[in-house]
Amino acid sequence: MAEDRPVKATRETLYTADRTELYDNRDRLVREKWVKIMKLRIVREKLEECYHSQSVNHMQNCRELVERYLKDLPGARISGRPPFLK
Repeated sequence: MAEDRPVKATRETLYTADRTELYDNRDRLVREKWVKIMKLRIVREKLEECYHSQSVNHMQNCRELVERYLKDLPGARISGRPPFLK
């Protein structure tokens, strides 16, 4: 996946930073967020399928999917402001 490069454009350097660098950073962050969200959506769809197919035993048979979904959920949310403006 994408490299863990630090965001170089900060709020202090917003007006003096190179615009292409700023847009590249923004696009990279948005792309990474959408990948996390789509991965979480796939896990949720598998969880729903497991729940419906296992019905009575879903608490035992779908436990790994639930734990994975709950572990990944906090990291896949969209925040209101981009990190380079905080």
